[in-house]
Amino acid sequence: MDFKQLNKEVLDILLFDPKAYSSWKGGMSNITVDSLGIKDVSPFCVFDEKHTRMAHDAAMQLSRKPKETMLKALKFLRTGHPKSPYIDYLMRVTLMRHPETKDATLPPSRQTLPIAYFTQDEICEATKSSHDVGSFLTGPLKTCDAQQSRGRADKERELAWWREDIGLLEHNFNWHLAYPYAPSPPRDRQGELFAYMHQQMLARYDFERLAMGWDRVMPYGPGFGWDRPLPEGFNPKMTMCSFRSSDMYVALPDAHPDPRAVHVEMERQKERLRDGIARRSLYNDDEVKIPIDMDKLGNTILANKGALNRNLYGEINNKGHQVIANMNDPSGKYQIQPGPMNWDHTAPRDPVFYRWHKFLDLLFDENRYNMKPHEIKDLEFPGIEIESFEVELEPEEYHKKKVDKPLDKKNNFYTYSETKDYTVYNVDPDKNVNIKKKNYMNHIPFSYKISLKKTNKSYAMVMFRVFLAPDSDEPLENWRNMFIELDRFIFTIDAGKENEVHDIKQRDSQSHVVRQPQLSVEDIERGKESSSGTSCGWPLNLLIPRGTKHGMKGTLYVMADDWTKYGVNPQEAIQGPYAYCGLRGEKSMYPDMRPMGFPFDRQIVDNNDDPIDTIADLVKRVPNSFKTNVRLNYLGEWNKQQGPASEKKK
Repeated sequence: MDFKQLNKEVLDILLFDPKAYSSWKGGMSNITVDSLGIKDVSPFCVFDEKHTRMAHDAAMQLSRKPKETMLKALKFLRTGHPKSPYIDYLMRVTLMRHPETKDATLPPSRQTLPIAYFTQDEICEATKSSHDVGSFLTGPLKTCDAQQSRGRADKERELAWWREDIGLLEHNFNWHLAYPYAPSPPRDRQGELFAYMHQQMLARYDFERLAMGWDRVMPYGPGFGWDRPLPEGFNPKMTMCSFRSSDMYVALPDAHPDPRAVHVEMERQKERLRDGIARRSLYNDDEVKIPIDMDKLGNTILANKGALNRNLYGEINNKGHQVIANMNDPSGKYQIQPGPMNWDHTAPRDPVFYRWHKFLDLLFDENRYNMKPHEIKDLEFPGIEIESFEVELEPEEYHKKKVDKPLDKKNNFYTYSETKDYTVYNVDPDKNVNIKKKNYMNHIPFSYKISLKKTNKSYAMVMFRVFLAPDSDEPLENWRNMFIELDRFIFTIDAGKENEVHDIKQRDSQSHVVRQPQLSVEDIERGKESSSGTSCGWPLNLLIPRGTKHGMKGTLYVMADDWTKYGVNPQEAIQGPYAYCGLRGEKSMYPDMRPMGFPFDRQIVDNNDDPIDTIADLVKRVPNSFKTNVRLNYLGEWNKQQGPASEKKK
């Protein structure tokens, strides 16, 4: 198959075509679209099963059509609805499902649906003009005034650079695109991965909050402030989202016979879940008790086809997103656009997204607490010892940055912010547009250096699990959910002599947490081919938390695990960001048999069943692990001509 040509054919239907638009305005129709009855859904909500089922049903019908017929239908839909999140979602699901396009490389959604990623101010500043068709592409734009979105009195705006990072927003969208709610059966360990991926997002956000001197995220949901005003307001400054003022109550749908019914029922569903977690079983649709694990619990909270009993346990996650998104207009009486929580592209922008998922994570944590703790023997890898573990800046990269002070290259991370240029389409009808995104966080590239001793002669496949946490005096049991995963990679050791020492080096850009570079529209037009295979993955520029000007203390931890024992298919090469995203393909299996987040997914106890209280104690008892003290240094705003600017102490 000629993938270069296929990619260009797919790209053609994702980009707005002014000539096709003129024909569409003239009344042109498409027989396939008409026969299938496909219409736009506005406002589309990915958390509404009716909406996602409509999209997947339409995608299934289109994927059965010949490729040319399917592509013409999608181009017609894109032309008529260029700024529709529903049509964009339908197109991507169809292209991922059709047998002749499922292996095509799709450009980043930020380029084809920029109104879902950039603010009105950013788009307005980039276009600096107004066209009738331009308004059709973007919706009405307000006066360009970047000052309006700063919200100086709002403390949460100080972390907007993190929540509104384009790579983070794309990761959230692409993860849910790869792991849809309905109507397909859940993928392998989808429920567990839902819990783990969002727990990691929370841990990373909490890391940034601690660096600011703030408290960790507080939960918000039924039983956790649901009946009190929500202090955090939020104005996304986007055409597709409405704002939420501060101190609003969760709105009650006045069209409902009992306006409190939805919220009271969600409270009951939460308590039923908690009761089941405590008893270690949930009822299925036949009222049979089913022992639960993280996967079954996750699927039940997601309310996908793997849910055990939706009538009894409801759709906690989906309903929560919808209720919060529609606080301004719960019954749709005034046709006010929903808030950011309505869409996967925009939800992480809103501070309440993290409070809501903290509420869900408390449910998952109750299940984690009830699991059998890890014993020291569960972590051991006989014959393997780690003698040293350190981080080193990449010399060739270090000298490219005109840093105004000498940097300690060992066991220090360095971050900086800069202005990032994004080329987007479907904003101006005649050309692409360059949008400048300020406060783009990045870090100076680095490598892990591990010295490993193999005390026996046997062959070994070693899985290294690398984590980072803020330094703390808290007991490990209270702090284990603050360990963010930085990498998970394999190193093979051939049979040889006893006590051989091996030096292993792994670069940050090789991480199996982060998304590999995704082909842009420009790359596809030039005929470049992708090797990454997936668009899901954590952004490399946010791999390392920002830290502080004077160096935030952190703990770096690595554990060597036996991959021949815990790999699903140990001999198969694994590529891509499988730690957070699994492998590409609906039928693929998650490659790691260990619980996600291992060994910090639950309590760790010693041989007397007493909790391990510190990382130092853990390393002392587990020779195939190692801890290193590090510092996270923020260099300030990076000016390409002048170097980093000074930064006030955070």
